[in-house]
Amino acid sequence: MSEVQHFDGALITVPFGTGEPRSTVTEQYQSLLKEYNPEDILVITGSPTSMETFREELKDIAPGSAVPRVTSLVVQATDVVNQTDNRAILSDAMRRELVHRFLEEQEWDSEHFRRAAEQLSFVSDIAQLMETATWQDVSFEKTSELVEVAELVEAFHEWLDDHNHLERGQLITEANAALSETEERDDVVDAEAVLAVEFEEFLPLDRRYLATVADGLELVCVAEENASVRRTWIEPGPITDYVSFSRTESTARTAPPSRPAATGAYLATETVHEDPEAGEVNVIPTETADEQIKKVADEIERLRDRENWDYEDFAVALKQSGSAVIETLRAFQQTGVPTESTTVTGFGDDPAIRELLQVVRYLAADDDDARTELLEASVLDESILASIEQMEGLSSPLRRWATESNMKVRIAEETSPLNVRAQFGNVQRAFAMAEFVEDTPFIETTWESFATMLERAHEYAPQQNQTSSTELDGGVRVDHLQAIKNGSFRAVFLLDIVDEEYPGSPSLTRLFPQERLSEMPDYPGVTQVDAEDVTNTFPTSSTASSRPFRRYHAEHARRRLAIGATAAGDRLYFCLYNHKDTALEERAQPSRFITDAYRQLPWVKEATESEIRSERRAEEYLLSRVDNALADVRRSHSQDVTVSLDEVEAELSEIQHLLSESGNRGEQLRDALQARIEFAAGGVRRD
Repeated sequence: MSEVQHFDGALITVPFGTGEPRSTVTEQYQSLLKEYNPEDILVITGSPTSMETFREELKDIAPGSAVPRVTSLVVQATDVVNQTDNRAILSDAMRRELVHRFLEEQEWDSEHFRRAAEQLSFVSDIAQLMETATWQDVSFEKTSELVEVAELVEAFHEWLDDHNHLERGQLITEANAALSETEERDDVVDAEAVLAVEFEEFLPLDRRYLATVADGLELVCVAEENASVRRTWIEPGPITDYVSFSRTESTARTAPPSRPAATGAYLATETVHEDPEAGEVNVIPTETADEQIKKVADEIERLRDRENWDYEDFAVALKQSGSAVIETLRAFQQTGVPTESTTVTGFGDDPAIRELLQVVRYLAADDDDARTELLEASVLDESILASIEQMEGLSSPLRRWATESNMKVRIAEETSPLNVRAQFGNVQRAFAMAEFVEDTPFIETTWESFATMLERAHEYAPQQNQTSSTELDGGVRVDHLQAIKNGSFRAVFLLDIVDEEYPGSPSLTRLFPQERLSEMPDYPGVTQVDAEDVTNTFPTSSTASSRPFRRYHAEHARRRLAIGATAAGDRLYFCLYNHKDTALEERAQPSRFITDAYRQLPWVKEATESEIRSERRAEEYLLSRVDNALADVRRSHSQDVTVSLDEVEAELSEIQHLLSESGNRGEQLRDALQARIEFAAGGVRRD
């Protein structure tokens, strides 16, 4: 365990699953308002994704028109660096590009890395490890391969510094150094009191920075017991093992206010509370993973119709960030349900980016045959290409293409309203990347160089988003569990509640096998643990494994579920599937956590079939009624079945009347019905 750090201030701990974190933060903020003005109180959250939650919680408490000063560690550190440092802060995409270029010619000392370098994912995996080490400001001193990575990180940072750049993972370290050295520290911080919330999630570097920021100021920290997810991925045990305070207190233990909260408390602590009788907890089973989204979309529309809720009242959460969230966002787009997320979806399947990539590849091609091949495989306008080819630079020609090809109008006309904003944002990011290449002396300002950069951004689109403070713009919140911590939604849907995911297998990195990881004490994550570490960190016991490493990460997965459960105010849904979406249709086992909760908590029940509320469900039902009617008629020829043609005619007449009253959408469905009838009669339509 690292050295215990002392804080001159107060630590207030609150029990899990009681709603106390937000109410306690509110009480402490009110108490500070008795002595300080709102602009003199700095509220610091552990994560950028929690800023809006606590800003909303405190906005009605501040007197008059005052706005609470709510920030996060990394956002506050960014403000400090912007005031004290003239280096440019790289975006995640720019950092990824530069680290790839930095690693291209790297010769590895480690035999393990020399072999691993033959894998396609190696550079990305090393880049991710370098980023993790930077965010945590850890020292690798024991494992030879990690020592080599530490040297690489130091060399990369020196290289960035030589070119006047700074990566985001350095922000807290650099801000800490700046505040320690500057004589104008009070002007930079500009506060008299600090209220730190989500303190249970503060990493060692975060705690060192908080001590620097709060030096000489009144400090109050609020920590929730058995709630750490981010920090316990890095270090075991409760936060109180690592800190001491001048004053400590614990709030009274109260019963969970709702069934979702009581379910979360059981998942976190194995405590069975009396039935709160408020709220509902349901299990939604489906045959396959893909069917989950459809069922969730139907239930969202049902609740919106029945309860008059807004889309912002719903959240859908997954275990991991990155590609899992991105795929779910895309699946929801197909259902017509608007979404929002703190996960950046990237360039992956954006048609606007694919078009710009075709333009860049054409301009980067070095012979006529390659250009002819590119033109034949696309619908690019040769006259516009010829005009922009004569222009200097990269960003101006790209903007000219977007203007003359009418890209903005085409995006607006050809893209659903749910996707337009994301596509506009991606196009702006592509322009910014072109400007970056132009303004960076050590990168060639050529179409070939930019093509490599844009292709890499397109290839590695689904990335984890460590630095997000994304502005949300309405819609169902789709995110990973950690991102909705301390959020408050009327209904929360937890997806993929199967044993393969919860607990699943620990996935720290692809660079080392699990057996090797468990023997690396200096890896930036919990790897070398014993039985005492497990019991000291988690009050739950969900697996009989004799390996502390596996037990630790199993309980960590259970805690993630608990975090998601407590974000639900009125309704909590556990969604699972019976078969994997594979050719073999392997059977999926329900998570041991939900199986256990189903036995112990009488209010956890299986959800009933949703009524028809969404347009998609109505269309499916409509088409299925025609299919069923036609099937009944066909069976009457070969089986001893009596069919009432009068009933069939009456039902089809009602459908025709409904369609005639439904405008253009009705005409589209009428065509679909006609196609079904012709297909049933043996005809095939190709239009």
